[in-house]
Amino acid sequence: MAFIALAGLLLSLAAPAVLSAAGPAASGTAAAAQEMLKERSKELGLEPTDIREARISSLVPSPHNGITHVYFQQLYRGIEVRGGVINMSLKGRSPVTFGSRFVAGLAGSAGDQSALLTATEAAEAALAHLQIQPTEPMRLLSFEGGAEETTLLTDGGVASRPIEARLTWVPTGRNVRLAWRIEIDQLGGEHWWQAYVDAGTGADLGQDDLVIHDPLTVARRDDGDSDGDSDDDGGDPGFPPTDGAVYNVFPLPFESPTDGPRELVENAADPAASPFGWHDTDGAAGAEFTVTRGNNVHAYTDLDADNVADPGSDPDGGAALSFDFPLDLSLGPDTYRPAAVTNLFYWNNIVHDVAFGFGFDEASGNFQETNYGGLGLGGDYVRAEAQDGSGTNNANFATPSDGNRPRMQMFVWTHPTPNFVRINGGPIAGDFTASRASFGPQLPDVGPITADVTLVDDASGASTTDGCEPFVGFPSGNIALLDRGSCTFVIKVLNAQAAGAVGVIVANNAAGTITMGGADPTVAIPSVMVSIEIGDLFKANLPFNATLVANPTLSINRDSDLDAGVIAHEYGHGISNRLTGGPGIVNCLRNAEQMGEGWSDWQALTFTTEPSDNPLTVRGVGTYVIFQGEDGNGIRPTPYSTDLAVNPSTYASVADVANISQPHGIGYVWNSMLWEVYW
Repeated sequence: MAFIALAGLLLSLAAPAVLSAAGPAASGTAAAAQEMLKERSKELGLEPTDIREARISSLVPSPHNGITHVYFQQLYRGIEVRGGVINMSLKGRSPVTFGSRFVAGLAGSAGDQSALLTATEAAEAALAHLQIQPTEPMRLLSFEGGAEETTLLTDGGVASRPIEARLTWVPTGRNVRLAWRIEIDQLGGEHWWQAYVDAGTGADLGQDDLVIHDPLTVARRDDGDSDGDSDDDGGDPGFPPTDGAVYNVFPLPFESPTDGPRELVENAADPAASPFGWHDTDGAAGAEFTVTRGNNVHAYTDLDADNVADPGSDPDGGAALSFDFPLDLSLGPDTYRPAAVTNLFYWNNIVHDVAFGFGFDEASGNFQETNYGGLGLGGDYVRAEAQDGSGTNNANFATPSDGNRPRMQMFVWTHPTPNFVRINGGPIAGDFTASRASFGPQLPDVGPITADVTLVDDASGASTTDGCEPFVGFPSGNIALLDRGSCTFVIKVLNAQAAGAVGVIVANNAAGTITMGGADPTVAIPSVMVSIEIGDLFKANLPFNATLVANPTLSINRDSDLDAGVIAHEYGHGISNRLTGGPGIVNCLRNAEQMGEGWSDWQALTFTTEPSDNPLTVRGVGTYVIFQGEDGNGIRPTPYSTDLAVNPSTYASVADVANISQPHGIGYVWNSMLWEVYW
């Protein structure tokens, strides 16, 4: 039942792909698509100049149903329009679906705009808008020219690769502005920005972040059972697709150590998706790598957060490809890194192979170093970074366009109540639970911080207590109490630090707490978060003296590399971003009610559904990493279940802004619907 549903959903998503279909059928479909574009343009209110330069960015057939999916990118004066996409699905020459985001009236709204800022000036403006301070001057590396004036600049000491600038049109209400699109793969991997800067004024026109954050048949177990005769028609790779590789992992469909002990899995590669095994890259018999690297993924640790494999951190299975490493969960994650990396490698390959069979193949823009079938663009295996040093209590996936390597970052998770705010005397004396930040010093390392607590006043904006502007009259040496909202946590803490605060208490704007995300090496004071209820209590009882102190009874940290649900969820972002707008257009999922988080939650659940599960089974996402049992809520408002007493959400729930966040809460609502469909 599980994989029937998995097939249906993935096939329905598997629409776009690189323009790689060859021969008369492809050219005939392209011609039919062009004709449909012309026919539909009038009813869409598009002028001839709005579609004249449109190009097909993706075209691929879906063999299982005879439908071909075609995506158009809108251009004007040879320059792409941000978000200007038309998608259509054709069966023969007959339309099945059609959707448009083309901008109408381009010629009138674009006028005679030209770029007054240079690429370097635009990059400097983009960094300023993002509040990123370059540590080195940016210099010109290359200039490709053309209408988009594509330019490469040095990294400015803030990016892991050269900064790219190119011209684009950005819709702004009823008009369009000529802008520079500045692409910055920020050091640490927390963000991979596409920032838009007005080419005439330098104004901020918005940003897209290619990194999606989540703060939160194929391989079988080697138990002697047979899946029966195969009807696979993927062709014979020329030798048995078994390389003898053995992995000691939590196998499909185990989600985490909660489901039971690890098992030895042998010859796990699917013969259609990975015909030469998981350690090949050249399409010939024999492994190119004996470490956790191959055609689909390179798994390693990145403890120093430089987005490069730590030396020797991709464990070596030797000539026998035996990846059997010790794992003692009574010890910390630093003691079992080879086992964790092996599990991460295994699960990335599992998701690749299953998704390949259900439509996310080479032509559709999947992640492979070598595309054995010659379709799509290769060179884009997943870089899976275990125990990444850029943060904790999170996981993310960065999805560039086809032919560029995506990056998965997995983190160590700490206990959800790592800190206390201890009120020293007065009517509310006692300990209050508090979460931590993923940046700055941590209380276990710097020791308790004791000081008077002061509610901040920044004297500007809709709220004067959110700490988003420099503080007014703050007494140096105190602990700053401020409200969540309006700006990043890093900005709040840096403003407190500049005012002389020795620590920060952030009052949440909702029930409960979260791990405050962000990254900035200049943060030198610890910060914690309390719930809105505790924050209101604190404000009502000022002044008081308090101590920020670490929880003395913390459990051993947990590693998300052992949580297959989190891994499958992150990989799901790569799938949905490559499939929604086509492999070449990966920033379509930016609107408020987009389904990306829901699709990823659905994938996390389906890959880890046990044969004994049923519609009423309580399924949380991320229960292991947040120290819950199998029936816990996980990192969503409720567990997933078709039982409305367990999960009462409906589409109406999206209006509950106090409890349904964007995008994760919205995704929770969508997946609640998908979970009904699944069963």
